[in-house]
Amino acid sequence: MSIGLRTIASETRTMLNKQVTVKVSSGKKYKGTLAALDPESLHVCLTEAKELTPDAKRIPRLVINGTSITEVQLEESGMPMQSLAEQLLKIYPNNVRFLEDTETIIIADRVRITPDGKVEGVGPIADRVRQIVDKVQRESKQP
Repeated sequence: MSIGLRTIASETRTMLNKQVTVKVSSGKKYKGTLAALDPESLHVCLTEAKELTPDAKRIPRLVINGTSITEVQLEESGMPMQSLAEQLLKIYPNNVRFLEDTETIIIADRVRITPDGKVEGVGPIADRVRQIVDKVQRESKQP
């Protein structure tokens, strides 16, 4: 595999488990969660997909041939994970890790924040982190 293809495959893998819109050569567009990617052929598998038409039906699992894909767009996650990690570093210095490839934040090896804003963990640290995440989510939704 060439360096260019490896780079494209690597960049596309960062979109795994995130909402994407895929445009195919026929002009159709599909939106769903990128569940799998073949780095050689660039075939993709979307879950909970739907064609972007007024009468769209939900498609539980959709595989799209890589040769027909003209565009793949990552939908904005809404949760600014990098800035959230920076905020948390001010409160919990040396206890915050931001895993860029999965957009996950880990605090004190006890609390995890997923890209969708879910806080996993229990105890006072988790409770405080939930308050901070709720505030960030409210602020990111304001126009």
